[in-house]
Amino acid sequence: MIQLFKYTGKKVTAAFAVAVFALCPVLSFAVDFDLYMQVDRTEVRQGEPITFTVTVQNRSGATVAGLQVVDSLSRGVAFISSTAAGVTTGGRNLIVNVPTLQAGESYTFDLTQRTERRGTLEKQLWLRRGVATVQTAQARVEVLTSNVLDIQVTMFTPNGDGVNDYFEIPGLLSFPNNELVIFNRFSDVVYRTRGYTNNWDAAGLPDGNYFYILTLYLDNGVVQKYNGPIAVRR
Repeated sequence: MIQLFKYTGKKVTAAFAVAVFALCPVLSFAVDFDLYMQVDRTEVRQGEPITFTVTVQNRSGATVAGLQVVDSLSRGVAFISSTAAGVTTGGRNLIVNVPTLQAGESYTFDLTQRTERRGTLEKQLWLRRGVATVQTAQARVEVLTSNVLDIQVTMFTPNGDGVNDYFEIPGLLSFPNNELVIFNRFSDVVYRTRGYTNNWDAAGLPDGNYFYILTLYLDNGVVQKYNGPIAVRR
């Protein structure tokens, strides 16, 4: 290699091109593979499963073996399952061994994971052949709080003026399978109902401070509990 650079003119240019090709073999096949990733939904709640569908396509004219899809799991993300046959884990890395692909053939598999961290999950996969990365794929998922309700009501005024006369919880009517229990300051139950429909007006009870426990029974089998103070002021 040292002697090649002693020549001048066109010979130097030719020798330099050969040298670059030898040092960067990834350039010879990087364009021969595609890596695609789709996500089953772009918004999930904490702890809910997320399924990524991954496809590796061999666009070269030859049979290719030794491809791997690498997923470096972010903190708070846990692997659940995969439809791929060859999956290995090591530390935070999840590795899928792609079977031998004939020319033009593709391989598709699912990765199902969950995350406990709120915010934007930026998922990136790497397609590797040996130590070289030949393609990448990205997907973004917004992870919402696990609570389906955001209860900020702390007082209502059941005086019959048509304004704020009931203990109304925004969004509750979308979850009819619920139970509401109201306690007074002595921890006595003063109201209990299943299928609460925002119609408690504290009838027969004095003004004062109360405490509620609301339980939601969601369709996916998850049970969510909410509690807090509620003041009655007429």
